[in-house]
This record gives sequence, C-alpha cells and structure tokens, in this order.
Amino acid sequence: MKSKEEVFFHNPMLAMAKKGVGSLAYRDRWHLFDQILFSPNWHEDSSLFVIKTAVYSPAKLRTLRGRFQGYPFRTTIKGNRLEGFSDHFPVYSILGEKKD
Repeated sequence: MKSKEEVFFHNPMLAMAKKGVGSLAYRDRWHLFDQILFSPNWHEDSSLFVIKTAVYSPAKLRTLRGRFQGYPFRTTIKGNRLEGFSDHFPVYSILGEKKD
C-alpha cells in the first residue's frame, strides 16, 4: 500500500490540457478548469476502465458570433441575460467493463 504522500489520482484529461483543449475561455485563452479524476483505488480495483474522456462542446453550446465566438454560450454577461447555458463546457468520461 502506498503512503498518503505517494497517492496520485489518474487524470485522463492531462494530455488534453497539454494540447490546449479547454472547458472555458478567459482573455482569449482556453483553460481545462473542469476535470475528471479517478482515485488510485478505483483504477486498480475496478472492473471498469476509461474508454474516452472529453470536453463536450458542440455548436449548440457555443457563442455563434461576435467577440466571443466559439466560447461557451453563457447565461449572462455583466448582468445581461443571454439565454445561454453556461460559461463552461461540460466534461465527460465513457467507461467500459473488463471481461474475464
């Protein structure tokens, strides 16, 4: 068993972050603020495995035009209601089950 100092979470989003993929944009720079982490115990003991982890950013969740084109379609900006969804794109993981 690892000591508390040696425990590391498995971050399937690390490669995306290094490539500049983001779940929110701030000052024209993408940040992967929203992440999914798996504990070492889950990763070692589970019958499940990660097939895919991604940022969900289809066109319907993006701002279509203007200064913030391509950014998440926000609910509000500076008190003005935009009827959008969020200032962050959702993230997800698809899991598979190991077969014995």
